[in-house]
Amino acid sequence: MKLKHLGLLLIIPLQTACVSVPRETVTLSETLGNDLKGLHASHRNTVQVYYGQLKDDINSFVDDVYAPFVIHYVLKHELAQYRKGEPSLYGAIEAAGQTEGKEEAEEALQVMAEFQEAARAQIESKREELLSPVLQQEADIRKAIDQSYDNAVYANSAITAHLRSIRKVKDAQREALSMAGLGGTDTLVTNTLVRVSKQVKKAVEQGKEIDVQSEDTYRKLEEISNNIKSITGKK
Repeated sequence: MKLKHLGLLLIIPLQTACVSVPRETVTLSETLGNDLKGLHASHRNTVQVYYGQLKDDINSFVDDVYAPFVIHYVLKHELAQYRKGEPSLYGAIEAAGQTEGKEEAEEALQVMAEFQEAARAQIESKREELLSPVLQQEADIRKAIDQSYDNAVYANSAITAHLRSIRKVKDAQREALSMAGLGGTDTLVTNTLVRVSKQVKKAVEQGKEIDVQSEDTYRKLEEISNNIKSITGKK
């Protein structure tokens, strides 16, 4: 009989200890884990959207403004060469049109191919110059976000002990995120990317207003290019 009572006395403290663990602790641990996954995906998607817009704007500037300028500039140079009687694209095309010889036709095609290749190389060089810092910055931000959330997930295993003094689940979530170093991360990332995206879009719109046939075109395009590079972090 005494052994029976002793068994009951041993069970009661164990039951009491289990009940004393706050319900918020378990709930928060599960909720925080799910929230971290959701926030991680959300931050990565935010970066993808805004950098996608950034790259679209830069490509638009290169294709719609810089490329026409390069083609106009090279054709203008070729015309000057033609007028001076020197070898040029215009001269090769004219010779092919005035004769039916195979050699003249092949020469014209060769000159046109060289012109196209040279123009494309210059255009793509400008594209790489403007996109390179953006791509690097995007990769750096993605890496920083991934590292922050990896650290947060790791830290989540140690948060339970701290939650014993926390009563409300939502308050505990906010404090846990702050402990993990993620407090305000989404707002900071979003605001920064929105600002950069708007500034680049404005610069591109200014570039589209440039007359590619004016004498001052090159200087203006370089100003726009330098402005874009300064906005995206490359001096």
